[in-house]
Amino acid sequence: MNYRYQKYIVFLLAFLCLNVMQAQEVLTGLSHNPALMNQKQSVTKNRAVVNLPFFDDFSNYTGYPKAALWSDRQVFVNNTFPLYPPTIGVATLDALDENGMIYAHAETRPFGADTLTSNPIRLDYNNVYHRPMQISDSVYFSFYYQPGGASRSYPPVEWERIGDKPETDDSLVVEFGFPTGDSMFVGYSYCDYELPYNYHGHTGDSTEYVPGDSLLNPFLLPDTVYFVFDFYANVGSSIELPCDSLYAPVYQWNHIWSTAGCSVDQWLNADEYHLQYFKKVMIPITNPQYLRSDFHFRFRNYASLEPNGYDGWQSNVDQWHIDYVSLEQGGSCTDLYPHDVAFVMPTTSALKEYQSMPWNQYRSSDMKESFHSDMSNLAANVINVSYSYKVTSEQGAMIAEQPSSSENAQPYYNSGLYVNPYHTDAAINFSYPYNGADSAVFKITHLFNVTGGAGDDCIANDTCVFLQKFYNYYAYDDGTAEGGYSLISQLTYPENYLAVRFTLAQADTLRGVRMWFNSVLDDANIQPITLMVWDDFLDEPDEILLSMDNQYPAHADNPSEFVYYEFEEPLVVSGTFYVGIYQRVNEPLNIGFDQNNDARAHWLYNTSGEWKEPFLYGAPMIRPVLGKHFDCSPVREIDQLQFSVYPNPADQQITVALESGKYQQALAGMYDMTGRKVAEYSLNDNYNTLNISGLNSGMYLLQIKTENQAAIKKIIKR
Repeated sequence: MNYRYQKYIVFLLAFLCLNVMQAQEVLTGLSHNPALMNQKQSVTKNRAVVNLPFFDDFSNYTGYPKAALWSDRQVFVNNTFPLYPPTIGVATLDALDENGMIYAHAETRPFGADTLTSNPIRLDYNNVYHRPMQISDSVYFSFYYQPGGASRSYPPVEWERIGDKPETDDSLVVEFGFPTGDSMFVGYSYCDYELPYNYHGHTGDSTEYVPGDSLLNPFLLPDTVYFVFDFYANVGSSIELPCDSLYAPVYQWNHIWSTAGCSVDQWLNADEYHLQYFKKVMIPITNPQYLRSDFHFRFRNYASLEPNGYDGWQSNVDQWHIDYVSLEQGGSCTDLYPHDVAFVMPTTSALKEYQSMPWNQYRSSDMKESFHSDMSNLAANVINVSYSYKVTSEQGAMIAEQPSSSENAQPYYNSGLYVNPYHTDAAINFSYPYNGADSAVFKITHLFNVTGGAGDDCIANDTCVFLQKFYNYYAYDDGTAEGGYSLISQLTYPENYLAVRFTLAQADTLRGVRMWFNSVLDDANIQPITLMVWDDFLDEPDEILLSMDNQYPAHADNPSEFVYYEFEEPLVVSGTFYVGIYQRVNEPLNIGFDQNNDARAHWLYNTSGEWKEPFLYGAPMIRPVLGKHFDCSPVREIDQLQFSVYPNPADQQITVALESGKYQQALAGMYDMTGRKVAEYSLNDNYNTLNISGLNSGMYLLQIKTENQAAIKKIIKR
């Protein structure tokens, strides 16, 4: 994974809760979006025209916007960042680009960030009366929006514990537009090209390109283009060269609506019922210039970075959440309440404590008493709604079923979320059938259904699904990070501990721990840590059962996956134990933090010699891995090797300086921040200079190993 953090300016997320007199927990936003980075989606150049009605409530998918409706993919479709949207799922605009990275042009003044643009929409023809569209046909554009904001108050209010509040200089904008018929050059596409033997300035018998060599671009471009090498490359290897000119249509965009940044609590204080977590906007199409076959609308947000942020605490800012986007004819300005009943937030595990746990550790006593589902009736009138759920195995076999029951749901606008216990807190009257297998997965499906023949404007948001996984690990988190967790001490020589508590039903073998780390500016969190396991005494960590020094935060090849740290020897544990980390520096580690599941009762921190209960709502993404006992050969203890590297940072080569007599049979391995080995060198008394010119710019870990010693240092390639 190439994060390229040195190129990005990022910022401080306000949720610091700082106290200068004592140690503190620190919560930051994400500096990248793993869900988007992990999702692969081809870009379609020619988007299909959309006929009315246009509608998307983002309820049945996550990641990029639907290509059938939207022409770009800079926003993040999700169901975990908003608070009480009209229906489950929103499109979030923030300061992260379509690759899930902070925009390269981000700055402390408002800058153009995300864009959500519709595909061309046909507004020239009335589908109802089969004639050209007229202004009198009442075409209305509507949507709901919410500023996503972490409160800067202490303690933070519950509804603003996720995200960052847009400031008053930030804004959300709606524009209408259409193509003018002109086009403009936007760049080149690139193709792989195998380097030939014959090239400019040489005879053809050379096998290597060197800095200063030039190559005539073989592809037919408008002008003759020479590619000048600034690196070494072998004949026959492949490089990317521009191979085609790219043009884009020119659009005329007109400003239609905008709003300045604010917080949700400002809305609630001004609302008669204190329920307006989202506001609805309705905009009539009144200009005939938009009655054409290629009409577009788009949302844009302007964000600004925190001007005084500490590098390691910098992250994403200024979120806006969009929901229930509609463009249809025959509407009116009074159509504020769609006839729709919907789930609002995703459901969670049927287990009391965990989102997931080892299958062999599961007991029926681990089950919760009831599910909880947030539900809304968006209509202006009472609607009769039935609710049911079913649980099926991975193979489709029915495990449990809750029969449907009907109740009258009150309107959301003056009553809030529907809270009938049978519907929203349905009893759990089953247990999972343990069969002795190594793992199991169960599908829990919750369903709402409008009764009485009244109909439902959108049925996609009437179903909510949760996969209950039983693998070889414990998890308080749901696998999605909304922030990064760190500990900062006021001590001159900090000693920071984080310990997460787990309780076993039977003795088992602890094999390692999975962790998820949020990356930060300049890889400031690549700091040494010690992985720790403690036993329990009076609900606090006590005796150290295991410690593994000189570990580093890392990132998996798949951004949504955890990094696995395997213990040198498996450890037999029973009863209650703790897994966590020990850190001697005050650089923020930014451990992944799930802010939708509260596990504060199950973890502690220590930054001043005393274990303390956490304040921050959520769960650190630390998962112990357990399994059956197996024989493990003793691992020879490796001493710390002393060496130095210069220059650092470097652009072409580095020199390794070892103690006299230690060069014999020494090996050097270069690793990127995902843990992937990218280069390997042999060292001796006559060769201790390493060529790094072929590496991409960024942060690396250089490991030097001799027969019985090893050490690691960070290297920056410019």
